[in-house]
Amino acid sequence: MEIFSKNKKYFFDDIAKICDKNGLITIDCLKDENMISVEECNGGELGDCIFEFKRIGDNLFKLTWVDKINLQNFLREINI
Repeated sequence: MEIFSKNKKYFFDDIAKICDKNGLITIDCLKDENMISVEECNGGELGDCIFEFKRIGDNLFKLTWVDKINLQNFLREINI
C-alpha cells in the first residue's frame, strides 16, 4: 500500500486529507525548516516521523523522505 508518491506534487490540503483518511497528522515545520513532516497519531501523542515534504512553491510540496521501517510498522498496525 502506498500512501504518498515521490513523483507527485501535493498541495497542503491534499496532504492533510490523506493524513486524515489514514490516521496520520501533519507537523508544520515551515517557519524553521521549510518542510512538513507526517507522523502517526499515537493516542494523542506524536508518533514516529514517517514522511517529510519539502516546500517547493507557494502551498506546493514534494515528498523528499520516507522512513520505510516506520511506514511498514504503521501499515501493519492499521491492517490488524
